[in-house]
Amino acid sequence: MNTKFTLGLALIVIGVVGVSAFSFVALDNVNLDEAVTIANNYLSTTGNTDLEVKEVVEFQQNYYVVYTEKSTGINSFEMLIDKQSGRMFPEYGPNMMWNTKYGHGGVMGGMGGMMGGGMMGGGAQIQGGPQISLDGVKEIAQKYIEGAYPGAEVEDVLQFYGYYTVHVERDGKFLGMFSVNAYSGSVWWHSWHGAYIQSRDLS
Repeated sequence: MNTKFTLGLALIVIGVVGVSAFSFVALDNVNLDEAVTIANNYLSTTGNTDLEVKEVVEFQQNYYVVYTEKSTGINSFEMLIDKQSGRMFPEYGPNMMWNTKYGHGGVMGGMGGMMGGGMMGGGAQIQGGPQISLDGVKEIAQKYIEGAYPGAEVEDVLQFYGYYTVHVERDGKFLGMFSVNAYSGSVWWHSWHGAYIQSRDLS
């Protein structure tokens, strides 16, 4: 009886480990090379020949893609790629709420789903008045991370239409990113990425 019980328990453990291992492997179906291909293929659907992929960043939860304008050097919008399905969609938050050029009805508006009446709602919040300068944004960013993430510092600032996205590092390692509204100075931390894994600069 004890032998049968032990054997049965062993088979259950092996089964659980097998399912867990399969689930772990299945979590990351899309590798970085495939994510870059997906990001580049999306360009042909935009109808805008002035756009190019600037960078693709792999995080624990998703791939993050930045598109930029070749003619101006200004970043246009941010997209996410689901790591399991390869599905691409507009990034949440500032990219959807603050983008004054590529928001609702723009290039991203054609993606449907999130942008078509989801978080975007009635369209991008077009702001008025003077825009905060790059130096001003860096000052806001540094004050924010000094309070929220002691020891961290600004690694890079990307300008978009209507907002800036700030990359933050600590101890020489990428910590995360947040956006700053170009008119109000409001800060929005990107909490949906998870841990940083790797990136590829394509610009």
